[in-house]
Amino acid sequence: MKLEGGDMEIVHIKNPDFEVMEKIVEIEQEAFEGNGNVDLWIIKALIRYGLVFVIKENDKIVCIVEYMQIFNKKSLFLYGISTLKKYRHKGYANYILNETEKILRDLSYEEIELTVAPENEIAINLYKKHGYAQEKLLEDEYGKGKCIHGRRGKEYSRRRMQ
Repeated sequence: MKLEGGDMEIVHIKNPDFEVMEKIVEIEQEAFEGNGNVDLWIIKALIRYGLVFVIKENDKIVCIVEYMQIFNKKSLFLYGISTLKKYRHKGYANYILNETEKILRDLSYEEIELTVAPENEIAINLYKKHGYAQEKLLEDEYGKGKCIHGRRGKEYSRRRMQ
């Protein structure tokens, strides 16, 4: 598929290569402005013990999604999804979510869970489009009255894999 007119591919990042990890951290910092983004230690663990996929366009990482396995369930937690600002609103997040959900189904996962800040309407609309539904409100999830902007916050969603 071509979204921007360049060559695009989805890559499963399997080895914690320092240069790739640094690029992922940079994209996350830009996307979340220092509020809830991954750092080198977290991304290394997600690569080694979770699942991390990126979209590369013309060999440049432009979109990322990270998943963690939920113990004793055939479920994953969608830790984060982010796209470089220059590439937003062009279908990258939609595409990476579609394609990775197919991969996860093939790996026999049955459900994806996530949380999203209630003011993050762009993310909420993306998840609704993919069949996620609000299950419950997690009040004070990060302390009394605290909600991390644009990242895991109060709204909790779940989607059964079909």
